[in-house]
Amino acid sequence: MTALMPLTNDERSRLQRLNQQKEVVFALKKLFLNVCVENPASNEALTKVNKAFHDLEVIQPASQTGQREENLV
Repeated sequence: MTALMPLTNDERSRLQRLNQQKEVVFALKKLFLNVCVENPASNEALTKVNKAFHDLEVIQPASQTGQREENLV
């Protein structure tokens, strides 16, 4: 899936640090559920919000792939 607004490595790092504040993440989840879900709540909306917070739990900056440059002299 292509992201509408891809996250930068800096943003991924910030979200990773935010995830360590469990109370804040839980409050954000409640906020998103209250705002995004219509009454009665649709399963699709709940699934999307839960997926977003699962992604937050496992987010990490993109790894630097490639070879390290070393001085061969």
